[in-house]
Amino acid sequence: MKHHEREFFVSMIRSGKVFINHNNLELEIRPITVEQNFKSCQIYKSAYDKAYSEEIMTEDDMDQWMLENELWTIHDNKKEESLKNDLERLKVEIYNNRDNTMMVNSIRKYLRAGELQLSTHLNKKYMYYQNTCEGIASTERLSWIIKNTTHFNDKIYNFDEISLQYVVDEWQSHFLSDTKCRELARNDPWKSLWIVRDKGNISLFSNPPNTELTHNQKSLLIWSQMYDNIQESMDCPNKDVIEDDDMLDGWFIVQHKKREKERNEREFENETKNEKIKNASEVYVVSNNQQQTDKINSLNNTQANIIKAQRLAALKRFNSLEEQNLPDQRQNIQMQAARQGK
Repeated sequence: MKHHEREFFVSMIRSGKVFINHNNLELEIRPITVEQNFKSCQIYKSAYDKAYSEEIMTEDDMDQWMLENELWTIHDNKKEESLKNDLERLKVEIYNNRDNTMMVNSIRKYLRAGELQLSTHLNKKYMYYQNTCEGIASTERLSWIIKNTTHFNDKIYNFDEISLQYVVDEWQSHFLSDTKCRELARNDPWKSLWIVRDKGNISLFSNPPNTELTHNQKSLLIWSQMYDNIQESMDCPNKDVIEDDDMLDGWFIVQHKKREKERNEREFENETKNEKIKNASEVYVVSNNQQQTDKINSLNNTQANIIKAQRLAALKRFNSLEEQNLPDQRQNIQMQAARQGK
């Protein structure tokens, strides 16, 4: 984005208002008040309860119905999970190859293609959700909000010249993507305002008192605080990584896995107070579910994973083996014999 584009979006977000022009008709949608938000929650609850009493399916019911009618299968669930894992892996690869521009550009193409594939796949999953209790209630709540926050000439608009659905669609089109909010958060003119907000006693938003933050305002605040946290991190990445969303996402994933592994190691150490176990070269832990299995496997380093893979391959080939005949043990015996020979 160019500076004037960022300036436009920042001023729009700070105002909290959305302006819609249609055939010389200018409508103004204002931020919702705390009381209006509460009322809209009541509207949602009432619409949900009514739909539920009429035996309309909930989202959970819809999931089950789609599975039973093979509109969404277990295979689709696995594909969704696989696509999400692929996107994470690609972001980590972009971060790990951050000094190789050609490689980064190549991986980024696969990442964009993967995001499109996941989006298309999820469209299939959610195509019926507007007909659930939650979908109906959300529509009722949103319609009430727009009806009660849309103004013309400083009065509540009656929608006599323009449809409610058109205004809803236009209002939602003003929601900025995370990509745009991230760019706004780390650049001027917003970055300067964010830095001097306290010392300069600057009000970031012009919302009236007792007004909720808008979608864009919340997003901009969250990302601004996130970038502050990154700068304060002991492992803070360089500027090139921070300014590249894909690289930074990869850094987030790497840091998360690092913290998760450290936490698992601490928990494991606390569970193995026995000095004999603690100092053992190998510890076998029985898991009760897949989540626990993944947690245990995360404690293995690269060498341990290689040894595990070698042993599994050998066991598949010979069905059973004595400990001294395991590939890694045979290699250790050969190395010891070579040292003794020297």
